[in-house]
Amino acid sequence: MLKYEEIAQQIRSMLENGVYQAGDRLPNIEQLKTKYCVSKSTVIKALETLEKNGYIYQSRGRGIFVRSPKRSGYINLFTSNGFTDDLKHHTVTSQVLEVQNIKHPNEEIRHQLHLNEHDAVYYVKRVRYIDGVVLCIEHAYFSQKLVPYMSGDIAKGSIFQYLEENLKIKIGYSDIYFQVDTLTEEEADLLHHKTGDPTLRYEQVFYTKTGVPFDYSQIVFDQHNAQFYIPSIK
Repeated sequence: MLKYEEIAQQIRSMLENGVYQAGDRLPNIEQLKTKYCVSKSTVIKALETLEKNGYIYQSRGRGIFVRSPKRSGYINLFTSNGFTDDLKHHTVTSQVLEVQNIKHPNEEIRHQLHLNEHDAVYYVKRVRYIDGVVLCIEHAYFSQKLVPYMSGDIAKGSIFQYLEENLKIKIGYSDIYFQVDTLTEEEADLLHHKTGDPTLRYEQVFYTKTGVPFDYSQIVFDQHNAQFYIPSIK
């Protein structure tokens, strides 16, 4: 973990434990710089991380303030490390339907992951649940250039935790594309709805901190159980 991430995590822990309340002013950048014995740029990066995740807001000339906590069970679309962390106060489980080694992925997958025709991917198909209630269907494709191994046991848990802790992948950012659509017969069966019922589907490409794509996911959300949160920043 990088130093700015450690600082962001420590401040986040204080916010979640009630050391600071919504509307409270945090120490300024110079005070935080002295407290953590780091450079100004490190403090700024830590604060940017907290702001992106909806924990604080910065007002020029006034200071750094604590935001109201987001509603429980909502997925922050500005985060780039999967939604398990967003739902950490809930029980997130996965039913793994398929794990496949695809040696010749199609053109769309190669395009999204910047692969050539000889590069392979792992395909993981899961149904994700929150507190025992179906949340979404997930189709994920992982570049084997960065993810050389995948299994059903890994897919049952947090894949991103495995990527970060075991493969030491530094997750940087993601691009998300939304589309309101209707369910296919297979999707309706997995989500316990009717064919043609509405759904929100999105495609998401995850990149490392150096801009290398490693995961291309297609997700189909349950219309009743999926809730989203976007912390706006001026």
